[in-house]
Amino acid sequence: MDDEYLDNAAVSDTTAASDAGKPAGAAESQPPQHQEWREEFPYHWRADDLVTRRDTLRFLVAGSGALFIATAGLALVGAVRPDATAQRVAVARVGELAVNEARVFDFPDQYGQGILVNLPGKGLVAYSDVCTHLSCAVLYQADQRKFHCPCHEGYFDAFTGEPLAGPPVRPLPLIELQIEDGMIYAVREVER
Repeated sequence: MDDEYLDNAAVSDTTAASDAGKPAGAAESQPPQHQEWREEFPYHWRADDLVTRRDTLRFLVAGSGALFIATAGLALVGAVRPDATAQRVAVARVGELAVNEARVFDFPDQYGQGILVNLPGKGLVAYSDVCTHLSCAVLYQADQRKFHCPCHEGYFDAFTGEPLAGPPVRPLPLIELQIEDGMIYAVREVER
């Protein structure tokens, strides 16, 4: 309100000064100078009332709900999705691996690998050789009967695949084996 008063006072002073030498009707035909910027930059001060706090809150709640539903839908699709139709992969012949010996093999395809170990007292076990921490390849240490991840010094128990030390917290995925006609086949990978 003070700004309007100052603007009106300034306009009336300039009008009075300019009206001194002019006829009475000439000063009224010119628009006041303080209105020129409003004509060039029209802004309706009531336009910011078009989006209320309630509308903003509704938008945020609806957007969060939509994201939640989309995430839940993707999780449901991932959980219900049938297992990939991986073929059986021949890994080795029965009796080919000595006790406490390991062999790396491609499974389920050339982009993934597993590791087969003939453990003393347990027999054949196979795990994914991808560390559950940051996906480095694990190596079998026969003297300690552990899998070692050299990237961040992670260790896994060879008998169970459970993490023993280092940053990994999840066990190595198990690869199910099947023996048929003297051959050992990798059948599928089981996340644990």
